[in-house]
Amino acid sequence: MVRSQMNFKRLSLTDIKIDIKRVPKKKTLIEAMEAADVKNKWENSSWGRKLIVQKRRASLNDFDRFKLMLAKIKRGGVIRQELAKLKKTAA
Repeated sequence: MVRSQMNFKRLSLTDIKIDIKRVPKKKTLIEAMEAADVKNKWENSSWGRKLIVQKRRASLNDFDRFKLMLAKIKRGGVIRQELAKLKKTAA
């Protein structure tokens, strides 16, 4: 990543924090990020997981989308059947 100025409106704060001095060199910044395990923390955050899912869905081809549609239909049918059983026993 190349350093550049960025508008404050484009920035978002997260809970991930590393302790570094004010204007670190790129090497120092990378070492601090690796020591704090920032990448792993980001991938385990809800925001990071959502971005991973978005990328995975964008990379699906037509047949994968079709298989996903069939799986959702099957899952919905199973849920409907179980709900009907619960309603029947409750009534």
